[in-house]
Amino acid sequence: MRPTVLRLMIAAALGCLPIQAWPVTLDEVFAQVRDCKFDHFYFAPWDTTQPVHPYFAQRKLEPYREEESIYYFKVQDTLFGLPVVELFVPGTWDLHGVVLDVPLAVAREALRKRFGTDFAPSPRSRIGEVPALLAWQPNPGRQSVLVCEERPYPDK
Repeated sequence: MRPTVLRLMIAAALGCLPIQAWPVTLDEVFAQVRDCKFDHFYFAPWDTTQPVHPYFAQRKLEPYREEESIYYFKVQDTLFGLPVVELFVPGTWDLHGVVLDVPLAVAREALRKRFGTDFAPSPRSRIGEVPALLAWQPNPGRQSVLVCEERPYPDK
């Protein structure tokens, strides 16, 4: 049973604990990464309906850098069992990524076991339909990045 479903069942049974009492995990946020879908996972301090995603709010995370409306966060977390050291999320456009603190070969093997694919760059990954797994250029021998590019708008 998925952790989210189990949490909903427990919260409903108790009738007194809000669902947000449990921390949102990266595994939950990236549950649909295979299709580059992220349910409202962005950082937009100007948005009055959801200025900060619960993942960031629960951990009191602030971006250490903003560049072209992409917000970068240093984290110590895991995603699908792999250590994560950085996230980048959109403010106004659609680019998501997670820096894994493992070499590309290790990340490929772990993701292949979980998803049946190693997310090699492809024409579909270049248009944001599927993620790409690459060596992280600031530290290519030791880190990798799983990234979903911006999807083109119909008028582009």
